[in-house]
Amino acid sequence: MKKDKFFKELSRKDYIIKATEIVKNEGQKALTIRRIANELNCTSANLYRYFENIDELFFYSQIQYLDYYIDILTKAEKNWKDVWDMHIGIWECYSRTAFTYPQAFNTVFFSEMSKNLVGALNEYYAIFPEHIDLVAKYLTDMLRTSDFFERDYQMCKKCAEAGVIDPYNAIVMNRMVCMLYKGYLKGILDNGIEESEIEDRVATFMRDVHMVIKNLAKDTLGHKELM
Repeated sequence: MKKDKFFKELSRKDYIIKATEIVKNEGQKALTIRRIANELNCTSANLYRYFENIDELFFYSQIQYLDYYIDILTKAEKNWKDVWDMHIGIWECYSRTAFTYPQAFNTVFFSEMSKNLVGALNEYYAIFPEHIDLVAKYLTDMLRTSDFFERDYQMCKKCAEAGVIDPYNAIVMNRMVCMLYKGYLKGILDNGIEESEIEDRVATFMRDVHMVIKNLAKDTLGHKELM
């Protein structure tokens, strides 16, 4: 009876907190159904009352890394003066965080579970409302769609509306930069990256982004790196 009562008091939040702790300290391989059951003093079958499988639990444990992205984004935006500053700045912040936490960003944005990203983010910030102040300003944009390309296109469209790029070229820019980013991320996932290499990799990626914009933009607004 005591154990039954304890099981009822467990929640998705309990599982996410414990999974986050395990993965952060020991990596994804340490997160198994048996391990989580031992840590929470319950049966392995108990997990299925809260999650479809261990992959879903791992997915939720990785959402926390969005906080790092939003944090550097919030600091960077104070220096943005125009739409190119914003477009380039968002990609720089995003790539820097993703190249630092490649597993997390690949899981959150490209895994099978990412198809329900909008619903997952809504639920995650309902479970962890203490994170909401940090992400509130950007959460609306994140929750518009689970599609990676569509989220970036919203920014590309703003560039077109500002008259700095033709609408068709905005579509091309969206496709090229997103595919470029996915290639860089896959390279890091396949080959790994040392902490000392991250800034150089971000700089190389951003040079490629500048090249794409330079060749597609109608007005570079005086940005030297785009001229």
